[in-house]
Amino acid sequence: MKPEFIKITSHESMPISILSLYLLAFPADERRPCHHLFSLIDGGEPAFDFRVIYAGGRIAGFVTTWDSGEFLYIEHFATLDHMRGNGIGGAVIERLREESDKPLLLEVELPDSGPMAVRRIDFYRRHGLEPRYSFEYMQPPYASGLNPLPMVLMTSGDIDLDSAREFLYSRVYKARG
Repeated sequence: MKPEFIKITSHESMPISILSLYLLAFPADERRPCHHLFSLIDGGEPAFDFRVIYAGGRIAGFVTTWDSGEFLYIEHFATLDHMRGNGIGGAVIERLREESDKPLLLEVELPDSGPMAVRRIDFYRRHGLEPRYSFEYMQPPYASGLNPLPMVLMTSGDIDLDSAREFLYSRVYKARG
């Protein structure tokens, strides 16, 4: 099933099922507060895109990305439960690779954090991304009161990971360190 993307340019046009998915699919420490997300969607950052994924004419999920100029960072990606297992996730990754013509970068939980983390890493590996275990990486908190998280960066090509971390810290998380 080939996915279609619809870019959301106003948080008021976001389907409620997608907002619910965002809140349920990611623990609080792994997502930005809604008012920060809404500000980005409403035009707060030109490098940011929030796209709803449609498959077979039905809402299937969403993906948020940041274009650094050198790589495409996939910040959040989730599909609705009833749409999983249909190849949509892999098709989304392939479509992003085709559209951007840049290496992909994303963060995943450490494999020792549980079987879902291992499944997620395996999924991304099947779609051409490799974990960069030798590169220590800590996801900064999205807002005060939230926690930093040890993560693994995964890439689909040659990316300067120090420069990537600088982009993530300065543009995505608005943090230093």
